[in-house]
Amino acid sequence: MTSRERFRRVCRHKKVDHIPYGFSFADPRGSTFRAWRKQGLSQEQQEKWYEFIGENEWIGIGKSNLGPIPPFEEKIIEERGNIRIWIDGWGVKRMDAINQPTAGFQTRRYLEFPIKRLEDFEKMKERFNPYTAERFSPTEEENKQKIEDSYSSFLRKGGKEYWKNRINLCNYSDKLVRLQIPGLFWTARDFTGFEGLCMMIHEQPGLVHKMMEYWTWFLIEMLEEPLSSIKVDMIIISEDMAYKTASMISPAAMREFMLPAYQRLYKFFKAKNVDCVTMDSDGHLSQILEVFYPGSIDGINPIEIAANNDSEIYLRKHPDLFIYGGIDKRELRFSFPRVRAEVSKRYKTAREYGTYIPTIEHGVPPDIPLRNYLYMVELIKGFAQGEDINTYEPACLLQKKLGKIEEMFDPLKAINEAYKQEK
Repeated sequence: MTSRERFRRVCRHKKVDHIPYGFSFADPRGSTFRAWRKQGLSQEQQEKWYEFIGENEWIGIGKSNLGPIPPFEEKIIEERGNIRIWIDGWGVKRMDAINQPTAGFQTRRYLEFPIKRLEDFEKMKERFNPYTAERFSPTEEENKQKIEDSYSSFLRKGGKEYWKNRINLCNYSDKLVRLQIPGLFWTARDFTGFEGLCMMIHEQPGLVHKMMEYWTWFLIEMLEEPLSSIKVDMIIISEDMAYKTASMISPAAMREFMLPAYQRLYKFFKAKNVDCVTMDSDGHLSQILEVFYPGSIDGINPIEIAANNDSEIYLRKHPDLFIYGGIDKRELRFSFPRVRAEVSKRYKTAREYGTYIPTIEHGVPPDIPLRNYLYMVELIKGFAQGEDINTYEPACLLQKKLGKIEEMFDPLKAINEAYKQEK
């Protein structure tokens, strides 16, 4: 079986020759690679990261732009010290650090959002035309002519060769083909801010319905032609709508404002032969699953353990639920035995239930030592391919390819340096 075939079968709860594997839901951060370069990772190994660790990287359907077109004019309002107050391309007034203290993270604060009432949203809709050519477009190398027609005309004319190449690449690939899109809560929050959205649910419910109905229509219209031609295995709907112990809005609000739209999207994706529709949300997921599974999502990720999630508990209640994630990154900071205990625990669950692919839940922070991460990589490969969970120990071949350790990451030092830079 190819990794793509394994994925399709796992998400449908069918038998596979071995569990498909991944290592982290998101790439190591810039600050992580910077720390790892001091722990023996070479420039070439970083540049060819997926090849170095042996992960069968997924592919996407093509370049896309789901933001405002045209974007708002970026404008600096004030600068003082290391602080900049400005308007970004979404029309949001925000405060940022001019010199960002940590690679891979942004120090920022949102001050004001563009949508406060219905007339603001009506104006915003003008920037979200799903047929604009720039929504899906080739790179400059792949398209030498200027595209001035509508999105549909672009596909038929200037983008024809580009899409033909993408169709061939995706439809005949051995790699997982996935598409990640901003969800309903995510986008409404980008329009209004989190507090603004929560207030609108109570004070302007009609506006919340209009925003989520429009975004559902926008996604369907934008994806109709690509998904009619390209076989997509997995669609990830990004929401990030939960705290450490509960969702950010109540189950009742999710059912009223989001569930009908999710059911419509789910029906659309399944009509396009998408194997697995998942929601991506940090935080505690039990209330989200209570509302959306089954019937509007097939799976959930990344299963943040610090937010009181447990893949085994969810699978015990929902045996056909697809899960991607669920390895506690905090446990990877310590010794090899701690890493082994965490990874083996998750793989016992994966083998028992059959619809679970364990990976690090979310990104890889710099406090995880490089050698611990590579030890985890080799453990995962072994467990996924059937090695005995109680006795298997990898040969640690990847670690033998590293250079000398110059300096280990010191969290306190990093905090002090970031504080000084921000000041």
